[in-house]
Amino acid sequence: MKGLLFFSLATHFQKNNDAIFNAWCSDVGIACPGAEVRTTPRSVAGRGVFSKKDLSRGEYAISIPLYTALTQVNAAKYLPALADELTARRTEKRSRMSRIWDRIRRRSAREELTADDVWQAELTAYALEASTGEHPWSTWISQWERDDPWQKLVDESTWMQEDDGSIDVAVSDFSKMAPAIPGYKTGAAIGIRLQELDEYLERYENSKVPTSASMHSTLISRAIGLSDSVTAILPMHDMINHSSNPNLGFTFFADDESFKMIALEDIPKDEELFLSYTDVNDDEDKWDEDKAAWLLVQWGIPSSPVETTFTSSSVAKKVSSDEIITQPLS
Repeated sequence: MKGLLFFSLATHFQKNNDAIFNAWCSDVGIACPGAEVRTTPRSVAGRGVFSKKDLSRGEYAISIPLYTALTQVNAAKYLPALADELTARRTEKRSRMSRIWDRIRRRSAREELTADDVWQAELTAYALEASTGEHPWSTWISQWERDDPWQKLVDESTWMQEDDGSIDVAVSDFSKMAPAIPGYKTGAAIGIRLQELDEYLERYENSKVPTSASMHSTLISRAIGLSDSVTAILPMHDMINHSSNPNLGFTFFADDESFKMIALEDIPKDEELFLSYTDVNDDEDKWDEDKAAWLLVQWGIPSSPVETTFTSSSVAKKVSSDEIITQPLS
């Protein structure tokens, strides 16, 4: 009885969060004529974005203004003091592992880094700063969640201790989620992420820059590359779950500086909406274990060779290229 009561209260709380987030989107100018966030067992992840009306192929369901995006450029405008501190840190001495790599590449240990080199750390700092104040982003950031073996490993901080076995536990837990992916490849992906995390924490140690391993991990899983030099977290976009056969397309319109989620097919009301985070196929459209391992660790999403795969040709069957024109962000 207590367990049932707790579940009911938790569900009620989450649905209240849905209402808060949907209202926040409207308040900041995100137009969602065909979509809303819902917490429901019908979602593949327990929470996702659903159509709130019938959507026709080519119709836009969500429009996100560029100014709402958490990017380094936007955040620097909204949080200038932190931006100055982060810019100063770009020229400071790099971490031990980075210095070793610098010597291999014959690069100066004090060579100034580009924004693209440090987007993970800087966006994490901006998110932490915004979440603790009265910044409009705080309502959105407070609803960020991640629950998978990688996040558990990071949050418990046990990976910092030698021979504690927590990494093996994470690999084992991931293997239960995605048995088709070899454990050693999952372990390699975890190792890469842990090295990045270790460098991040070492680089900003004893600085005025706010840091958090947990936020760093959560933020990276919500990020999207908008161009070769711009990475962002987009409100509402980051609430949409992944599918290898998505029903939404994503594009940027320069005329009104907005990102639009457009139906790739006719979508009935109350259907969950999906984007493809990445393609796990190789050049021959065969399931790639390395890409699958990264999808698993980066986003906590399992995959297998038997799944229907998403390719550019499958989009062409749904929406022709002249219906959706992608304009890259400069």
